[in-house]
Amino acid sequence: MDVTLARLARYIQEVSASDVSPEALYAAKRRLIDSVACAAAAFPEPFCQQLRQFGAAYTHSQYHARIWGTGQSTTLEMAALVNGSLLRYLDLSDTVLSRSNGHPSDMIGALVAVAEALQCSGKLLLQAIVASYEIYVSLCDAVAMAAKGLDQATAAAVGAAGGTALLLGLDEVQTANSLSLALSGHMQLFNVRCGELSDWKGCAGPNGARHGVFSCLLAQAGVSGPTAPVEGKGGLQTILGAFEWTPGQGAERGRARIENTHLKLHPVCYHGQSAVDAALVLRCQVPADKVRSVRIVTYEAAFLGMGNDPQRWQPSNRETADHSLPYVVATVWLDGALGIDSYADAQLQRPDLLAWMQRIEVQPCLEMTQQFPSQSQVRIEVTDLQGVTTVHTQRNPRGHANDPISDAELEAKFLACFAPWGDAVQASSLLEFLWQVEELANVGQLVDRLVPAAA
Repeated sequence: MDVTLARLARYIQEVSASDVSPEALYAAKRRLIDSVACAAAAFPEPFCQQLRQFGAAYTHSQYHARIWGTGQSTTLEMAALVNGSLLRYLDLSDTVLSRSNGHPSDMIGALVAVAEALQCSGKLLLQAIVASYEIYVSLCDAVAMAAKGLDQATAAAVGAAGGTALLLGLDEVQTANSLSLALSGHMQLFNVRCGELSDWKGCAGPNGARHGVFSCLLAQAGVSGPTAPVEGKGGLQTILGAFEWTPGQGAERGRARIENTHLKLHPVCYHGQSAVDAALVLRCQVPADKVRSVRIVTYEAAFLGMGNDPQRWQPSNRETADHSLPYVVATVWLDGALGIDSYADAQLQRPDLLAWMQRIEVQPCLEMTQQFPSQSQVRIEVTDLQGVTTVHTQRNPRGHANDPISDAELEAKFLACFAPWGDAVQASSLLEFLWQVEELANVGQLVDRLVPAAA
């Protein structure tokens, strides 16, 4: 067994044998609440309905879990894919920014499914979320996967395997096999984030988590994985180069990595959060009909992900539009807000919006790139019809770990997102329940509350 695989497996065993910090459990609870909010908001979307129908067709398994919102029974793997994609679909879910970027909450749908099937306690679920985030984020901290063509879903596979192994109570050898099977069998291409984006953009991470669950079930059944998937010949370091992957040993000792992930207030790729905040400020100073041109200056990852491809100026679908700086900034300037309905087909085809986007240029900035990820900066320079330029620099968006949203703001997001699942009274009741999730004896009681349509 290579050194890294042994280290990862040992970390999971250590978490299983001890209590995680109250701060980490609190962070996990906030992300669970945020994920449920995102799932509720996405529930009516046609693609999410399509996924639910797909997942409901899979019913034969030793373990069963339910699809959120409908209560239909399916396999653990399908619940991981469908519920994870549901909470990911609107691009309102959390983010990690480091050498690699990603959405670790992609794993939460999988972990809830496993905890439901095994009748785990709410506290154990939160511990599994903390452990999964630690593995996922420590990989993102260690190496730039996208630069070598690998997607963040790779981290979701191995992270979810770690959390699932904890929930299943696997021993160290079984855990190592779970992690190895997840890692060696699920390398996903970064191409999923490039060019004109597809439905798979929102499914890739949850599918990685699905594979992580499947890998644990294989290991539990006695299937072994490669013994050196990281450092061995043909392993992960063959692709990415040498790196140190050290869960539980972050820069801030004693602080779980989940505490350093970021929550969103706007339904857009995280690299667009600061731009939306800046545009909301500037449109009050320079109205849309007075704008001659807009220059967006930002760090390289935001430029490459949201302002480099020609498709970002003519997005044909939601997936491309919510990864387009010109689209979201133009929408804010014209409409005064960026909401879930900002990506409707009619919006994508608005002649005035498409024309206004042509006033926008996007440029990378070396200084901002050097300060990323500690700061997710954008500077917007807007020039009016008289040639006067007004500038606003947004250092970080609201919700960044250095400027976290309050519990009250998180609750407001939850209440606003809940409408597809019920009224304000039901939303408040579920929210109160979620704040006490660590007291649950059985996570199935939580999922009972996540199927209001069935009730």
